[in-house]
This record gives sequence, structure tokens and C-alpha cells, in this order.
Amino acid sequence: MEINSLGDFIQYTWTSAKTLVDLGGSVVGVQLFISIVGLAMVFYKVLQYTTVSDSRFGRLKVAIDQWSAGDREAAEKELNRSWLKLAKDVKFGLDRIANTDREVLRDELARRGMEFLRPYGKLLRTLEIVYYLSPVLGLLGTVLGMIDAFRHLAAVAGTEKGSSALANGIWQALVCTAVGLVIAIIFTTFHAMLQTRLERVSEQVSDVLTRVLTVSVHRV
Repeated sequence: MEINSLGDFIQYTWTSAKTLVDLGGSVVGVQLFISIVGLAMVFYKVLQYTTVSDSRFGRLKVAIDQWSAGDREAAEKELNRSWLKLAKDVKFGLDRIANTDREVLRDELARRGMEFLRPYGKLLRTLEIVYYLSPVLGLLGTVLGMIDAFRHLAAVAGTEKGSSALANGIWQALVCTAVGLVIAIIFTTFHAMLQTRLERVSEQVSDVLTRVLTVSVHRV
């Protein structure tokens, strides 16, 4: 089928999915539904991570350097322009570096850093369930398909249709396993990419908050 438009792509996707469900049965339908939900979560996480680019953390570091150099007005303007909620936590730390115990401030900034990161870690565990569950569902579908194949074989035992019924039953049952493995591979890759991005954001948050505490050391 030649795909020339979005409508053609949607039609092709729908037809392919319907064919897989017809071949593999209800288990494949469940697998495809899970994969659609999983893709929606992946799309949401990708959009979410676009809001925490390295350049935005870089602007926070510039503001900290300005504060450390004594240019508080420029630092405050930079922080107020930031789209990152972490900017408020940076401002909180900088405002208190001279009058707050460093260990107390460290603990509070660590708590605020974890609070900032919490939304970016959500749904990753759910994506793990997608790529863990899909192969298991595939195996279940294959077992059920094999049971059904041998049931049909028993009904036509001793006839010319016996071997044909078994062969058709086996390859149709294996469709469930194939679909499950494909979904697992795709979502394992997605999860690894998102997990890597989360680790990068965590490193940036840690670096920014450590810079705030370093300023406090210099100013004490």
C-alpha cells in the first residue's frame, strides 16, 4: 500500500492492527492497546523533558555566578526570567546563604531538588510494566493458541485436515509472541532513553544546588 498522506498512514495502521488481532486473537488486541497507552506516555515524557534543556540550567548557573560576583540585581533578573521552577529554589538558597547554617540549608535545598525532580520521574515505572508485561502476554497468547490448535487437531484427527489444522494453529499462536517481543524491544529502548535523560536532569539539578552552597561557603 502506497502512503501519501496522514490519512493513508492511519488507514494502513488500522488495517495492520486489525489483521494482527484477527491472527493472534484478543491477547494481541490487549498488547496493542497497552502499546498505544505506552506511546502516549512516551510522547508526554518527551514533551516534558524539552522544558528542562541544558541551556536553561546554564542560565541558572550564570545567575549564581553573577550573585557570587556581587551583581545581585542582574542575578535576580536572570532568575526571574527563568522558566524553571528550580529558579525559585536557587533564589531561596542565595537569599539565605549569609544567615542560615550551611548544613540546614543543604538539607532544605536537597529536599527542594527532589521535589523538583519528582514529576520527571513519574510514569517511567509504568513504562517498565509495558515492556515487562508484553512478552508475558505474548507467551500467554501462544499457550492459549496452542491449546486451541491441539483441540482442533483432536477434532479432525485421522483426516487429511489434521496436519494443516495444527500448522495453522501454531503459526497463528506464535503471532502473540512476536508482537509481544517487538513491543518489549521498542519500549525498552524508549525507557532507556528517558531514564538517561532523567539522570542528566538530576545531574544538572545537583550541580546547580551545589553551586549555591559553594557561594555560601565563599560568603561566610
